[in-house]
Amino acid sequence: MVVQVERDEVERPIVAQLVAMGWTRVPGKEIGTLDSDAPFLTKKLNAALRRVNIKATGHGSWMDDSDVARSVDRLASISLGRGVVRANFEATDLLLSGFVLGGPSTAHGRASATVQYIEWHEDQVGLNDFTVVDQLRVRNLSGEVSVLDIVLFVNGIPLVAVECKSPDLSDPVYQAVRDLRYYAGSPLPHEEGAESDRPESAGVPELFRTVQLLVAATAETSHLGTITSAPDHFHPWRSVKPERRETLEAETPDRTGPLNERHKLVGVVLRPAALLNIVRHYVIPLPVETESGGSQTVKIVARHQQYRAAEEAVRRLRTGRTRTGLFDTDERGGVIWHTQGSGKSLTMTFLVRRVHLHHDLSEFMVVVVTDRTQLQDQLSQTLRLSESDVQIAKTRAQLEGLLRDGGRRVVFAMIQKYGSGLAFAGESVQDADDRNLRREYDAAEHARRKGKTEKLPPVPSFPECNTSPEILVLVDEAHRSHTSVLHAALRKAVPNAAKIGFTGTPIMTGRAEDTRRIFSGGPGRGFLDEYRMSEAERDGVVVRIRYEGRTGEGKVFDKDGLDRNFDDLVRDRTDDERRALLKRWPTERDVAESTPMIEAKAEDILEHWVSWVLPEGFKAQVAAVSRKAAVAYRDALRRARGALLAELATFDPTSVTGPVEEMSRRERYLHMAHRYRALLRRVDFVPVISPGAERKYRQWLLWTDAERQKGYIERFQQSFPQPPVEADWMTTVPFDQPPRETPYDGAGNNPWSRNQAVGPPEPEAGPDPVHPESPIAFLIVKSMLLTGFDAPREQVLYLDRPIRDAELLQAVARVNRPMPGKHVGYVVDYYGVLEHLSEALAAYQQTDVDDTMRTLSEEIADLRPTAGAVRELLVRKRITEADLSDPSGLRRAALAFEDKKDRFDFDEALHAFLTTLERVLPHEHALEYVPDARRWGMLQKRIRRLYRDAEGGTFTLRRYGRKVRAMIAAHLEGPQIERIIPPVSLTSDAFDDMMRDIPAREAAAEMGHALRFHLEERVRREDPEKYIRLSQRLEEILKELPGRFKEQVEELGPLIEQARREDEENLTLVGLSVLEQRLYRLVEEKVEGNPGVVRGETDLRHLVDMVCDTAARVMGSVAYQGQAQDLSELANAIHSQLLHAGLRPAGVEWSPMKAIAESLAAYANDNRSQFLRRAQGE
Repeated sequence: MVVQVERDEVERPIVAQLVAMGWTRVPGKEIGTLDSDAPFLTKKLNAALRRVNIKATGHGSWMDDSDVARSVDRLASISLGRGVVRANFEATDLLLSGFVLGGPSTAHGRASATVQYIEWHEDQVGLNDFTVVDQLRVRNLSGEVSVLDIVLFVNGIPLVAVECKSPDLSDPVYQAVRDLRYYAGSPLPHEEGAESDRPESAGVPELFRTVQLLVAATAETSHLGTITSAPDHFHPWRSVKPERRETLEAETPDRTGPLNERHKLVGVVLRPAALLNIVRHYVIPLPVETESGGSQTVKIVARHQQYRAAEEAVRRLRTGRTRTGLFDTDERGGVIWHTQGSGKSLTMTFLVRRVHLHHDLSEFMVVVVTDRTQLQDQLSQTLRLSESDVQIAKTRAQLEGLLRDGGRRVVFAMIQKYGSGLAFAGESVQDADDRNLRREYDAAEHARRKGKTEKLPPVPSFPECNTSPEILVLVDEAHRSHTSVLHAALRKAVPNAAKIGFTGTPIMTGRAEDTRRIFSGGPGRGFLDEYRMSEAERDGVVVRIRYEGRTGEGKVFDKDGLDRNFDDLVRDRTDDERRALLKRWPTERDVAESTPMIEAKAEDILEHWVSWVLPEGFKAQVAAVSRKAAVAYRDALRRARGALLAELATFDPTSVTGPVEEMSRRERYLHMAHRYRALLRRVDFVPVISPGAERKYRQWLLWTDAERQKGYIERFQQSFPQPPVEADWMTTVPFDQPPRETPYDGAGNNPWSRNQAVGPPEPEAGPDPVHPESPIAFLIVKSMLLTGFDAPREQVLYLDRPIRDAELLQAVARVNRPMPGKHVGYVVDYYGVLEHLSEALAAYQQTDVDDTMRTLSEEIADLRPTAGAVRELLVRKRITEADLSDPSGLRRAALAFEDKKDRFDFDEALHAFLTTLERVLPHEHALEYVPDARRWGMLQKRIRRLYRDAEGGTFTLRRYGRKVRAMIAAHLEGPQIERIIPPVSLTSDAFDDMMRDIPAREAAAEMGHALRFHLEERVRREDPEKYIRLSQRLEEILKELPGRFKEQVEELGPLIEQARREDEENLTLVGLSVLEQRLYRLVEEKVEGNPGVVRGETDLRHLVDMVCDTAARVMGSVAYQGQAQDLSELANAIHSQLLHAGLRPAGVEWSPMKAIAESLAAYANDNRSQFLRRAQGE
């Protein structure tokens, strides 16, 4: 059975590994059932408090019994009134900072004392008690008991909860996360189509107030998260460092192969000393934006590469040689190369927190150097999470002063290469959008071909500010050309500082050794830590980037618009080609800025976005060759949108019949656009450019206002809203009209002339050109936002400018940030850069950049082998296409997957195929595979419904991308499909009828799996004795009658009737909802046989109805927060209803009645959402 498999293959091996690492195992049956009011191992907690809190003399504890009791009460009294997450944050502060105890025992000698619950000092870890309990039973306030697989207690306080799942389940990690969230009191919403009897009640949230880490474990892997982590944010642990592989291998002697991800997570994260290190330094609160544009704070834990890099940095800081005495170089630093999007700013935060809380490093000053304003803003906000003092130096004088002061703080300095030296944040620097991009591109290529290196500016004069070795310099984007100059300046200012460089791109070949010398103290030393794109993709930290070139031999459109190629503006041309080009436009930039070219590209961009990106709800960025082109793109995109809406006004989607894959390209485009026409008319395309010389001539003022740009970026980060219902005629015209810019009219001169006799006044931007209700779908830039811009909602970058080397690698990484439903990021090249990718990235070793991007053709090529893997598996099972084309063949095919491993292999092969299909749709080459996707998806649904080994026993499209779902959902869902697939629940009215209409073999399989699912999901929880009895009989039938399907059906029928009789035996429950039935049983349990209560003529059904209404009324108040006073008010209201229904105390003592009311109030509070939905008629 599933339960036995998860015990044998997951739970017991984890416990054995923990014991080998120093944990003490106590079986749950020895603990008994913990009450939720104080879910601690009290004896261990009491002893630990005395052991950890010792007198100043170092001998004996200053705590007496009263001190211990008050300290335990403080931890147990943390309120759940504002939810388990807020309670968890409060408990975390208490564990990390301690409890200020007023009036401690005289042995302490002061008026107050700080009680520490855990000894965090690395050298005193042995003072703590580490206990692991398996199969822990905990009773919540409403009397329900939950059984947790593994709970790790430190000093009797639960810090880690591990949920184990059988590897035979369809998605064991997801199901483990689902159960953990249920136990923690913040259950995941039910998936669409899932049928489950599991209540939404809040499990045992009292225990999870102190739990810092959640582990979802199965046989080969384990994923790590926190109490706020969504399923997508639980992550695997693939590193062994800083531990030794030999150590982990010795602690897992029973494994049958190499160390897997489960061994690594347990052996690294849950090692006693490492666990305390991670909880203290690598678990932090993080403010994030919600879908609605609001903000909430979540708790995050470091990923394996972040922990590994920070720990190695700390090790070098403690053990590396400093630049003193005989040594001229500091060897405490290095370069951390973590690919773009993998969380470098959080790695810095964890490192700073680790340094400033370390007893040997706490007085270090950390200097963070960046060269981008947005990057500094982002980093400074993130680093404040380290709880260190953060100061930002905006001028050279401020920086010098902060460096001289030194001390435990973080100092930010934004320094850019400028002219003959370095410029600081508050000083004037050349604007990035003023760069001549093509000249830069050609100069870099010319220098590369000639073997020349970039000429660096002279080292600026910088005074010596601080010679202390207790300074750590963190240089972000350490790959950039200014690094050598910056190093020379900092070596003068802080000569003995340790230096760590962070880079998201590989180091250029010509600078690699120099960079390693600067940061690592020697040219021969490697990276401090590496985390490449391929690793980040595997971990789900980033999504794959796929690029598509739209340039060719100078064609713009063919007559049908099907082969759209634009001028390749990068390629070398013959003299004749160049002369021909110059007849039309003087330069390549003029080509890219020309109105015909931009309009043609804008139409193509809009079609690509509507067809490939909009269906998944994502957004786009355009990188133009100039500010002029950026503004022109906005106008062109709006005109293209207007033309599309006008065409949709006469388009009838019902006139296009047949499967999508049989439509023409234009028909598919119009069909998709028609579906989103209400949104299309409202979206806007917004340039974000910096002010340059044109500002004084009032050019582009609408798009250069910094405050507006900030608002545009915030709106770009938000999801598309649901458009309001509008009349059809309204959806064919744009939502708003473009604003008109007002140029400066100087003395009657040409308003666009740049030769004004009199200078204009300071320009003003004028009214906001973007309607406040328009969702921003596109940001259009020249250079802004191409680096350091983190926008998970951006899925595509349309590239129409020359770009190379590090800037190219950083620009394309704008689209690789992960987000639910985002399987790939797109880069579409309209300039020709990616047609010459080897040239654009020639400054790097090929092995360092070969996993950065894949072409569309490579993705298409992957379809054949992934589809072939599915076909091969079906052939081995002797399943033909004909079997998948009719209901009886489909049922027979599903029977071939009785073996759990076969089901797993099919799921994995189909998932690989559909993931590839998602990345390639709606390309024409992908459409030929859609019929296969439909047939195989239907088979997967039939398999899931037969074996019922997924959540709710049914099939969902959760693992499918939106484009695949749109293509196949109609084939998998609908009344006609449900009529040929038996229902999940054996209590369904249609179940028996369908069993009579199908062959005995199929009916026997269906009945056996339906009964097993019913027993596991429902009876096991509510009637354990009945569960054991019926389960044993089921196994006996299957064992005694192998292959005798007709006899199996005859035996299973009465057994199913017996299982159904659970509710029928109690006629009083007929007609009650699941919530009302559970409340009825709870009331009956509390009242029947209670010597302190007289029931009299009380109608319990009527009482349940009154309690439900009363609870909904009280808890529906806006003032209700679920705190102690609220629960007291709710209990009083329920107590009045008990009296009104006729319940009375048996004597003069009212406490039994009060106890019943408090228990019902606790149950209602735990299930608040269900009570409120009942009141609303849901």
